[in-house]
Amino acid sequence: SDDRWTQAGLTVQGKIGNFDLVYAFAHLKRDVDLESDYNDYGFWYDTVYGYGAYFYDDNGDLINPSQYIQAADRYKKTSHELRISSPSDDRLRFVAGVFWQDQFHDIEQNYKVDNLASSLVVTGTGNNIWLTKQERRDHDEAVFGEITYDITDKLTATGGMRYFRAHNSLEGFFGFGRGYSGTPFPPDPADYTGGVNNPTYISKLASYQIKVLKAYGEAKCELLYGPDSSQWTKFNGAPCEVFNKEVKESGSLGRVNVTYKFNDRHLIYATWSEGYRPGGVQRRGILPNYKADFLTNYEIGWKTSWADNRLTFNGSVFREEWKNFQFSVLGLNGLTDIRNAAQAEITGFETEINWAATYNLVLSGGLSYYDAKLSADYCGTLDSNNDPETVCTDPEAPSGTQLPVTAKFKSNLNARYTWDVGSMEAYWQATYAHMGRRTTDLRLHDRAVYGDMPAFDTLDLSFGVKKNNWSLDLFVKNVTDERGQMNRFLQCATDVCGAQGYDAMYPNGQIYITPIQPRTYGIRFSQEF
Repeated sequence: SDDRWTQAGLTVQGKIGNFDLVYAFAHLKRDVDLESDYNDYGFWYDTVYGYGAYFYDDNGDLINPSQYIQAADRYKKTSHELRISSPSDDRLRFVAGVFWQDQFHDIEQNYKVDNLASSLVVTGTGNNIWLTKQERRDHDEAVFGEITYDITDKLTATGGMRYFRAHNSLEGFFGFGRGYSGTPFPPDPADYTGGVNNPTYISKLASYQIKVLKAYGEAKCELLYGPDSSQWTKFNGAPCEVFNKEVKESGSLGRVNVTYKFNDRHLIYATWSEGYRPGGVQRRGILPNYKADFLTNYEIGWKTSWADNRLTFNGSVFREEWKNFQFSVLGLNGLTDIRNAAQAEITGFETEINWAATYNLVLSGGLSYYDAKLSADYCGTLDSNNDPETVCTDPEAPSGTQLPVTAKFKSNLNARYTWDVGSMEAYWQATYAHMGRRTTDLRLHDRAVYGDMPAFDTLDLSFGVKKNNWSLDLFVKNVTDERGQMNRFLQCATDVCGAQGYDAMYPNGQIYITPIQPRTYGIRFSQEF
């Protein structure tokens, strides 16, 4: 891969009377070119369905159906924020501002098969069996404000609101060439007694309309613009534009916090807050756009310092309610679908402790617990308002199902010892971390195919010296060479690439594992200027 990027930022600070004024600008431009293997797609569709028989060259001879991807992604992101705040030592103080952000993503993915017959390739490409050529735009605006009031010297209350608007769009082409995807044709009413009123014709027409919705690639081009490709509406070098969709959303979010300080070293707080993630566009025409998801957080926490500030103990307990939460699935033809599930809840706690045991030795640690689960059945279907249905006889994930990826338990422990060696400062450090067992998918059927990611522990060691503006570090990461898993995935649909009993070498399908970094030795020299 080749990843090139430029990033710029600007912050301007000023005053209007006693009020502080801050303007922040950020810009990112990133170009990524990538080539990757995609053999599993061709192998498993041939193994399960015999699709290899459809891959041949211009002489009609069968060829190796193995695929690979050549991709080019072009990103641009620009944001502006302007905020004004009153003096922080006022009893009644405020922060208010506006936010604006534009994001652009030019997507090109060429799925190639060498020596593929010219009649099967996507028009205008060398040997593409599939082409994705799209443009995505995301625009976000927000107005926000927050007021804080010191009710007493010890009790402080804060309230805030944020109004947002989001406009997301996706347009372009995706799919096979004309020779690899048949085009559905509408039924002729003249073929049926009674014409358009014939029940058989009506049924055939309904079936045709569903096929039109499901169509993509050059088959969709024919349906939209006719069989003459010269009349197709082109799109950035792709055969045509097969879809142009957008989502517009707006709403408001709130936050309330109450903090009580017992003294300079001990406080407790309670927070209610809301957050959201914008909805978006599905590429597959038969699927509706996915909706925004919203998170409501209830939290009680504490921040404390003891033993002349040598010991700190902080933590929080919380409950989060997640409505219409989004998750992705790998659907037909390797297309990713974003879906909404009705409701989930997360209950847990997080703690951290830091202890200066001696002048030289500092110990720190953390412990987290998350009970993340569905609070309503996930049926995998939508109602007439495109909201997730929660009443069904055989849900894909029943209420109480653990949410994927998140471990119930996580912990860490760190010890750092420093001392002087002549004119240099030396240290050694040991870090232990535990990651609990995690599930891979929300849906029980797919979870059984993927399997769970087991718990694992890691140990990192390092030693170094520092003098003036330079430092030298020796380190070993993952001392025990633990093979912890960060992800388990397939390259195509679960029932295809995860098919069981089809291949002796892969009796349970081809499940890939993304491991953590193996045992790594290193030396690092740093200098500050």
